[in-house]
Amino acid sequence: MLLRDTNLRYAALKLIADIVAEAMKAEKADHLEALEASAEDSGAKSWTVTLGGEKVASVTLAQRAGGPKVIDEDALAEHLEQSRPEMVETVKRLKPWASKEVLASIVEVTEDGAVTKDGELLPGIVEAPAGAPYQSLRWDTKSDGKDVVADAIRSGELRDLLADTGLPMLDAQRADA
Repeated sequence: MLLRDTNLRYAALKLIADIVAEAMKAEKADHLEALEASAEDSGAKSWTVTLGGEKVASVTLAQRAGGPKVIDEDALAEHLEQSRPEMVETVKRLKPWASKEVLASIVEVTEDGAVTKDGELLPGIVEAPAGAPYQSLRWDTKSDGKDVVADAIRSGELRDLLADTGLPMLDAQRADA
């Protein structure tokens, strides 16, 4: 497959994923509301999902366990430090801005640590390998690129390009052709 086609396929699948994710947010909230209402009316906590009379899945209304939860660890630690000091530890760490400032001053990293522009040797710093490459997709706003690709998916123009993605709605679209 040509890179041009691979790029277009990636953009189309990303669009589909984004649309599905957004639709699922709204659907999940509406679905939960319907399940809660049904559970209140019927007492049921589990339902069967059927298609054409055949069971295809089950949906369960689960409840997270409640109970005490620490919401202010600093306040609790300060209190416990007085009565049960063995439950509290002191942790040394860099201030939030310090790490960035220190890393910006490094001119060389050796086996012994990092050397700053002032010649100071700082322990505990290594040269990290570059991360794995990743792709980033930005839709062109001038051409309404997202809408152009969405229209191409709807019209079937990308049918062959997306044929082997495993997306059932695209397989059905292919069968209709």
